[in-house]
Amino acid sequence: YKLGVEFVGQVEGGRWAVRMRGMEDEEDIGELLLGGELARAREDVLMQSEENVESDVQDVKRDQAKKRDSPSQSQEAGSSAKPSGLAVSATLPQQLTSSPVQLTPAPLSVPRGVLAPASEVVASVCYLETPAVFYICPLTSVDQFTNILTTTQNCPSGQVSPTLGMCCLAKDEDCWYRAEIVQLGEDNTTATLFLLDYGKTVQSNMASLRPLPKEMETVPGLVYKVNLKGIKPVGKDWSEDQIGGAEIVLDVGNDATQFNVKVVEVDSSGEICVSMKDSEGTDVATLMIETEIAAADIQLPKELSQAPLKYRSGSLALGTQTVVVLGAVSPMELYICSREMFMQLSTSMAMLTQAAASSTPVITVQADDSVLACEDETWYRGKVVKVTGDNMVQVELVDLASIAILSMSQLRIALSDIMKEVVVAVSCCLDTWVKEDKKVAVEKWGDKMAGMVEEFSEVQVEVVGQLEAGQYRIKFPELEKKMNAGVVKSRAEMLKEKLRKK
Repeated sequence: YKLGVEFVGQVEGGRWAVRMRGMEDEEDIGELLLGGELARAREDVLMQSEENVESDVQDVKRDQAKKRDSPSQSQEAGSSAKPSGLAVSATLPQQLTSSPVQLTPAPLSVPRGVLAPASEVVASVCYLETPAVFYICPLTSVDQFTNILTTTQNCPSGQVSPTLGMCCLAKDEDCWYRAEIVQLGEDNTTATLFLLDYGKTVQSNMASLRPLPKEMETVPGLVYKVNLKGIKPVGKDWSEDQIGGAEIVLDVGNDATQFNVKVVEVDSSGEICVSMKDSEGTDVATLMIETEIAAADIQLPKELSQAPLKYRSGSLALGTQTVVVLGAVSPMELYICSREMFMQLSTSMAMLTQAAASSTPVITVQADDSVLACEDETWYRGKVVKVTGDNMVQVELVDLASIAILSMSQLRIALSDIMKEVVVAVSCCLDTWVKEDKKVAVEKWGDKMAGMVEEFSEVQVEVVGQLEAGQYRIKFPELEKKMNAGVVKSRAEMLKEKLRKK
């Protein structure tokens, strides 16, 4: 890719200002850098030497002399003629007579560090503004930070121009840091500066600042500003106690405490929103909420905010078949599935593990919410039954037709892609119990069902139809025989019988 270079002129310090374009596509390189947010716009004021000023003056005088000597040419051109040169006025502009021209120097700038969308880094927290907004330094930049900090302590003093965006060296807590002037006092004798490798904002007298060595201009700022997603102040604003608690959780300033930081989104204002986990896998936002440092502030995806997601009920074919028993609450509430659906459970669990890894932690839930739930290090599709005390939730694992008591940290938001598959467990009612009272059935048989039907056992049933509520009517001769005979085995007896068969 060949470039054409146009030398525009010199700026203060002797550097040349140039324009660059692609030779083939004529794309302006400066515009491309600005459009890609790889650079910031600034205005360079060109220097004019005494020789250039004198040359400009002589050119104007020659043009005027030619016009006086050739009046007819000027008349033929008429009022639409445009003179060449710098001016045709007999009075020269004041800036052509001043020597040398006074110019504002272009600021010496250092780009700030910015995390790329969807990136992941291991980092420590180096400065905290609030529990939700702080600055991190990647583990890979720690050595570079040490080298820069060591070098800056021995840099010579000198004058720093009071210019917004100018980068220099500023002192804070007896150490010199690379800094950017972000605000000037009314008389330009004081400045507010952002420390590029720390994240802190400080104030200083202009006379106390030092020039930034040229070789340090090329290294971008080593810290990244991030926003922890999912939390907000418990009250209107962050309190001192909340900020102090967050400093303890994040161990601010200790580069030995590392976090896994993942960029989850870049909001409309350009702020980087992240999720964080400590070395033990604990979610930082959840921990801050549980310790009352922060309140939950989770924005559900659009698809969830419009309408609650519902699971699709499974189905059974009519006729006699071998099925797997998943659960038995009463003769009117049995859960079974086909052999084929049961075999697919292992594949489904692997997919749910991947979905949970990329999903958002659940901060608040209510009854009937669909979630991903982790029990015994395995992820299942779940539905919230109720929220109990101490941040615990009762969840129905819908594919197994079982109930689990889990903490909020064991839940993830269930998105639409995991809701597509039908529920494995299918609700059934014994055909002879269709018209009975469900409450009475549970009271009479609820605590006896486990002794009559073994979970995950294969049995023969006949599916004879479906009720209006969606339940399937089945004939289950083996179970009905036990119920009629009143024979109920304990779990211990069932286990012994199974072991004797082996």
